[in-house]
Amino acid sequence: MTASTPPPIDPSLHQNPELFPDFFRHVGQVRAIRRLRPDPVPGEMIEQILEAGVQAPSGQNQQPWKFLVLQDKPSKRWFADHYGAAMENRFGLSRDPSKRSTKKIGRQLRAMFYQIDHLHEAPLILLVCGERDWPFKVPESERVGLAPPNYGAIYPCVQNILLACRALGLGAALTTMHQVFDEALSAHFSIPQEYGVVVAIPIGFPLGRLGPVTREPAKDHTFFNRWGAQE
Repeated sequence: MTASTPPPIDPSLHQNPELFPDFFRHVGQVRAIRRLRPDPVPGEMIEQILEAGVQAPSGQNQQPWKFLVLQDKPSKRWFADHYGAAMENRFGLSRDPSKRSTKKIGRQLRAMFYQIDHLHEAPLILLVCGERDWPFKVPESERVGLAPPNYGAIYPCVQNILLACRALGLGAALTTMHQVFDEALSAHFSIPQEYGVVVAIPIGFPLGRLGPVTREPAKDHTFFNRWGAQE
């Protein structure tokens, strides 16, 4: 074997599910949980969640993330009020329960209304921020104003956070509705211009169960070598 020859692959390292006993179970159970108990989340759990987030990969290991944890009542109330107004203005989901339709609504819409009504009661709302960085496709001459956050680096971090929440028995559901009031959000919480909020994640112990997700098989969404071509 020469110095440039890679070592042989040990199949046991790639085929033994016992090496990762919880991953494939948890990844199939990361549901959006919008009904949360108001009970506090222990600080050790919050630290575990964030430590899981920062294990994500990022280009040149730049690690362009910052976290803002909203826990006090005024901060959560401010965010919840603006979130509710945004949901009402954009999707017509009234913040006034007496003005909502009395017709039977689906489970997902019921969960959305619950979140609108109770978001301020969530133990914490995590704002995941990313350092601003112009995408490669934007020419220098067109880089006017603020660059967007580095979404490509932040979303792997966010997924790690969601998986960590599931592993710890916590509920979470990310939202990007903050984009409607992004400037006010950054100003209110003194977020510097160098960073932008990518997602907001209410986190807490779930009122419901952490059951499996419902997804179509990957094969139904996969092509090989050319769009539309099956294997």
